[in-house]
Amino acid sequence: MDDKEERRQPLTNDDVDRIADAVAKKTRQAFHIEEEIHYNAHKRLDKLLDAYDRAANAFIKIFLGLVIVGLIVIAGFSVKGWK
Repeated sequence: MDDKEERRQPLTNDDVDRIADAVAKKTRQAFHIEEEIHYNAHKRLDKLLDAYDRAANAFIKIFLGLVIVGLIVIAGFSVKGWK
């Protein structure tokens, strides 16, 4: 084969547009998410994040409560003289 026969012609703007449209169509089909399913997933995620926030707040309150109780107990022992 001759070198000229092996060379490809450069893509025209029409070729580029046609390829881009085909890729975009396949990409949309591959990653399409049903709107209702997507909405419901966000609702579940919101519930999960709310539960995490409640658990984090409860943990902080319990931890601080235990620290305060511990300080009161230590103060009580120091007043009595550790007998």
